[in-house]
Amino acid sequence: MTPASTPEARLTDRAFVLPVLTLILLTPPIITIFDVPVFIFGIPLLHIYCFGLWLAAIVAGGFLSRRMASRGTVRVDDAGPGSDNG
Repeated sequence: MTPASTPEARLTDRAFVLPVLTLILLTPPIITIFDVPVFIFGIPLLHIYCFGLWLAAIVAGGFLSRRMASRGTVRVDDAGPGSDNG
């Protein structure tokens, strides 16, 4: 049996999975499914899929980052690359 993970750990896992899943959904084998001559309001289905997925990833990333910041998972006081802290 594995120990129960904390909510912070689950949020971190989701933040890792989101870009990986987005990348997988934008690979050619998946994109070719939507490369059909179908138009919705004059816009090709492929474009709706790509931009819709991109928008969904941005919204999900914003939601995850807001939840991580409210739970204290993301520390703002950490020094980034090129800092003069040491």
